[in-house]
Amino acid sequence: MRICTFKEGSIEKVGIFYKQSVVDVALLADALSTLGKGEFPYIYSIVDLIEEWESVKKMVKTGEKIFGDKFISLFGAKKVHFGAPISRESKIICLGKNYSAHAKETGSNIPKAPILFGKFADCAIGNDAYIVYPKYAKRVDPEVELAVVIGKVCKNVPIKNAMDCVFGYTIANDVTERAMEYEDMKKGEPWFRSKNFDTAMPIGPYIVTKNEIKNPHKLDIELSVNGNIRQKGNTKDMIFKIDYLIHYISQYLTLYPGDIISTGTVSGIAPIKKGDEVICKIEKIGALRNKVK
Repeated sequence: MRICTFKEGSIEKVGIFYKQSVVDVALLADALSTLGKGEFPYIYSIVDLIEEWESVKKMVKTGEKIFGDKFISLFGAKKVHFGAPISRESKIICLGKNYSAHAKETGSNIPKAPILFGKFADCAIGNDAYIVYPKYAKRVDPEVELAVVIGKVCKNVPIKNAMDCVFGYTIANDVTERAMEYEDMKKGEPWFRSKNFDTAMPIGPYIVTKNEIKNPHKLDIELSVNGNIRQKGNTKDMIFKIDYLIHYISQYLTLYPGDIISTGTVSGIAPIKKGDEVICKIEKIGALRNKVK
């Protein structure tokens, strides 16, 4: 199943894909409660939806049974403009140099332990939103990455149990001010500022639940700019796999539902400019499109 955030007017809502439409889960919950067909949680955010996932699935089945052919016409969103499927209170934990070829192209050694850094959730933008090129920027690069969405509270998780913590997967574009990053790295300083400018983390267009992706370590991944493929690889080449990453990260901090681990990019980094269209694709998930202005 696929879940998303979307806007109706100025109101951000949460939806699930149902027969090629997006169902407004808050509207459905309200209707079922009004009819006395059960007590269902009101879903305000993507985190609510993840935490109440079993109730949401039950709610959809109940609505399907009661409303039949009118289900989509009553609860389907009329016009969907995707937002980033993340809440502002969530964490984005990113991996640096998690593919050997990318580590080499940056002039770095292959890491012996995961290299972690963070991005603020308010850097996130959704599908079709603009990446805004900072006025101070000298070189801005996109980086396509498989993003893991956490489904429950995780702390000190053994590797053997780590995949139980996964809710689903989405696409992330770790946009980076490369000249600034290299400058900070040479000085031995954190590359925080090069990673956290506004619009520096397109995510989406939706989350695919983990039951639809049996092996996340066997997915083709690519990035194109104006139709020309720049990055192309497969998640099988990750140095540190998802189960180990969850185990490793959860030793240092608690992961919560809705948090995202962005698992690193493949080789082929190159700059973008104003007017470009960037498309990130991952097998079994879809395509994340953003233009630059």
